[in-house]
Amino acid sequence: MPTREKAHTIDELTALLRGSELAVVTNYRGLNVAALSQLRRTLRGKAELHVTKNTLLIRAANAADVPQLAQLLEGPTAVAFVTNDIAGSIKALNDFARTSRILTVTGALFGPSVVPAERVSELANVPTRPQLFGQVVGNVQGPLNNLVGSLNGLLSQLVYALQGYADKQGGGETPAPAEAPA
Repeated sequence: MPTREKAHTIDELTALLRGSELAVVTNYRGLNVAALSQLRRTLRGKAELHVTKNTLLIRAANAADVPQLAQLLEGPTAVAFVTNDIAGSIKALNDFARTSRILTVTGALFGPSVVPAERVSELANVPTRPQLFGQVVGNVQGPLNNLVGSLNGLLSQLVYALQGYADKQGGGETPAPAEAPA
């Protein structure tokens, strides 16, 4: 039975796993406290970095119904829980790993899927939610604009044809009303 503090940590990690879109698992062996603090500052507003014991993280993953996370846990583990800015968080982690040469990304949990370390950098190309909404609106708006333009063109052709027919039949003038007898 875990202690009260460990149970609280497991509950916190479970909530983070359930609430995040992406959990990036890293091996921080060799990083000092100052470097970890710098990484946290870099990720501020994009992701939340937690250094935790693997056993507690495995229990939290089982409680969050993502036991596949356990296959990524080896050695000292720090997990970045990303809630909204996937691309920005991955870019920040990749930049820090490249400059520090110590931090290594071991993989990620993207929804229920495990993403291997080699493919995590590809997640940096995932568009943000507002960009996706803009793309969807643009994809819907384009064909609708074409439809409206086509319908307007057909209606104007019909009006011109009717006007031409009316001009041919009666000169296009409307007759004056007949005067009533007095």
